[in-house]
Amino acid sequence: MPAEIRNQIWKLVLGGKLYRSSWKGRFHPSPTEPKNATALLRTCRQIYSETATMPLALTIFSLDYVRETKKSLAKFKPNQRKQITTLQFTISWPSLVMELMDICLAVHHCMLFGSLLGLRELRIMVFPVPDPVVTREKLEEIVYEHLNPSIQNMPFAVKVHHNHQGWSVYRNL
Repeated sequence: MPAEIRNQIWKLVLGGKLYRSSWKGRFHPSPTEPKNATALLRTCRQIYSETATMPLALTIFSLDYVRETKKSLAKFKPNQRKQITTLQFTISWPSLVMELMDICLAVHHCMLFGSLLGLRELRIMVFPVPDPVVTREKLEEIVYEHLNPSIQNMPFAVKVHHNHQGWSVYRNL
């Protein structure tokens, strides 16, 4: 089979996963993820050599606790951190400003961000606002305003997403 087709198949099998950090700093797959998500890598040596870095590169690593960023990323070996392409921070409304300031500090002062050489995207997921005056667009604008001084010269994209679920629903997934 041509490499392009194999790569597409492997991306479908190994990609699109979400791993969330616990308060202990370990990343765990979503309960809906299959237990044998990386079984493809154990098929044979050739497949392993061609796909070994894909699970890290194609997975979104979500941090619910910004203060645990350093501890969570330190769980990976340096060569593994280089493969991570997408980090996501989740922010609940009541602590929005403090969490944004924590993200800014983490991005600038966490030495581990320097070891994330493959990082292409930093996502900020914001949950619904209890204030009817603040629209989704306004909330995203507020987030960008807080982050702007910190993200101006970043070598990766910073994207703000609004989650339609409530924080408590997301936390219990």
